[in-house]
Amino acid sequence: MKASLCRPSELNASDLELWHSFQRATDALAGPFLTPEFACAMSERRSDMRLAILEEGGKVVGFFPFERNAFGIGRAFCYGLSDMQAVVHAPGYEWDGVELLEACGLAVWEFDHLIAEQVRHFAPQEYSPRASPVVDLTDGWENWIARKKASRRIKRSREQERKLVREHGPLRFALDSRDPRHLAQLMQWKSAQYRRTGRFDRFARRWFADGTRRLFESRTDDFSVELSVTFVRDRPASFCLSLRSNGILTGWFPAYDMDLAPYGVGTIHLRHLLMHAARNGIRLFDCGAGEERYKQTFRDFDIGLARGTLRRNAAIAVAHHLQRTPRKLATEFVLSRPSLRKAARRALLLIGTLRSRLHPG
Repeated sequence: MKASLCRPSELNASDLELWHSFQRATDALAGPFLTPEFACAMSERRSDMRLAILEEGGKVVGFFPFERNAFGIGRAFCYGLSDMQAVVHAPGYEWDGVELLEACGLAVWEFDHLIAEQVRHFAPQEYSPRASPVVDLTDGWENWIARKKASRRIKRSREQERKLVREHGPLRFALDSRDPRHLAQLMQWKSAQYRRTGRFDRFARRWFADGTRRLFESRTDDFSVELSVTFVRDRPASFCLSLRSNGILTGWFPAYDMDLAPYGVGTIHLRHLLMHAARNGIRLFDCGAGEERYKQTFRDFDIGLARGTLRRNAAIAVAHHLQRTPRKLATEFVLSRPSLRKAARRALLLIGTLRSRLHPG
């Protein structure tokens, strides 16, 4: 294996087309988080993000975006922010994870959304499975909604929508708003949600906010960002920022007006999003990994993902393992026990409430 390292933005037109051809050839690699457009936009303001162009016998056989610090500690590209990670490769290409890390100058590689099909290639010392619920719209909206006719949650959502219209006015849905003011509103609502729930505000990272804006402004035949909006009396009530490629739409950032939360406006939005998406060429809607109730309501099947770590036999890798082990054990202990997981969420909500009172707005 030969790996040539570069910035994603340094790829030429033939590299981009080859990357897209690898995605089109393998269903598991077709998702929008694995596109070169996503890699280029998100890495523009990050000096630690790199791309390995993999070659065998003088031919390019794969693309591997990753993050790397000065000590050779690596993470999956856009770790914690990307809902899918992988080597995008030619059909049938096989590789060894340790050899790949060595070629990229990495002693350690951490991942949190690696596609399950590639776990065997990397053979990590530690990994745990996770699932990303998917809505299958291949047979069209009418057939999908007919399959869900017994769902109490979907029936309840329709009732809430009727109540919302009666009490607040007519509802209108837009599948793909290009208004930057709508994007700004979504980011504000999402930041407020992070503060309210005691979580780190992703949009407080300037590089990430700038990268999201750049994604929103650009689109190609192979990739686009779509911002859906539900309006009530022409006022935005909810948003969902989604990424699209190869007939797959992945929900990335949903947000809604908290004043309308009692009407279940987020679930109302998702119903309309799925209907319009199915009628506009979308065959799969990826909800993203998580156990939220609405994801389980709409899901048809799961995409297998994994979280874990691969280490080479190097001193820095041993030091990294010793430093991270206590925290990982504690995290896994809590996540594996529903009562502790609920208690942790309540603690985060309390922290968010106190933070909002101390720093309103």
